[in-house]
Amino acid sequence: MNQPYRYIEVHPQNGALGCELFGVNLAEPVRDEVMEEIHRAWLDHQVLFFRDQNITPAQQVDFARHFGELDTYPFIEPLPDQPEVVPIIKEPDNRFNFGGGWHSDTSYMPKPPKATMLRALEVPRRGGDTLFANQYAAYEALSPGMKDMLAGRRAVFTASQVHGSSGYYRKADHPMDMKKPQDAVERRVDHPIVRTHPETGRRALYVSVPHVERFRQMSREESRPVLEYLCGHAVKPEFTFRFHWRPHSIALWDNRCVQHYALNDYAGQRRVMHRITIKGDMPR
Repeated sequence: MNQPYRYIEVHPQNGALGCELFGVNLAEPVRDEVMEEIHRAWLDHQVLFFRDQNITPAQQVDFARHFGELDTYPFIEPLPDQPEVVPIIKEPDNRFNFGGGWHSDTSYMPKPPKATMLRALEVPRRGGDTLFANQYAAYEALSPGMKDMLAGRRAVFTASQVHGSSGYYRKADHPMDMKKPQDAVERRVDHPIVRTHPETGRRALYVSVPHVERFRQMSREESRPVLEYLCGHAVKPEFTFRFHWRPHSIALWDNRCVQHYALNDYAGQRRVMHRITIKGDMPR
């Protein structure tokens, strides 16, 4: 039986993951006993949603630090006075958006971030939702034979498919003024296709179209059929939840067991978000 909550209200969402939290004001310091329950809800539900949190970037940073050391993103300039906070902006005349495809954040890093926190400042009148996919459920739904085949299997992860010379974020009318650190673009690391969550001990599928190049010790052509199947399987509707943003909403998700997708369905409208990532460990 799940342990009850004393200090917060936890409302699970009508989907495969996520919960909305009530009784927390992030403009004030979060007490240790409240933080323990928030962290427990996060591990149980994978994504936390907060509404009506009219906070400053510094207060967002203070809350994020409860989850660990803050990370940096190599491709976007942060706020001048808050180097941990990255502004994600899409102007009305931009065709392309940031995060428009199923992925786990910066999985091409040797130690990808364990968590991402996104806060909405300005949202479209219509559209601009974010989809989330439960990678525990995706792994658990695989057949025993597929699980056996993937056991111990590793893949090559890279940023080049997104940030390389012909990648998505090099498009001329992409909204973000992207930095181009060549070492980050060209880096290749290998991670397990199925990773074990270091806190829950559960297994999750760890694969996505933008960042996985091929299986280790295999060519792209040899890898493609299985990778295409896994990437499609990982984001089946039954594993997902769709979150509708309002100003001052916050989402905090676990990159170790969640994929997400920022929908680009609000042409002619502006969207402004503040993003923080929390450092993780090497996937195992």
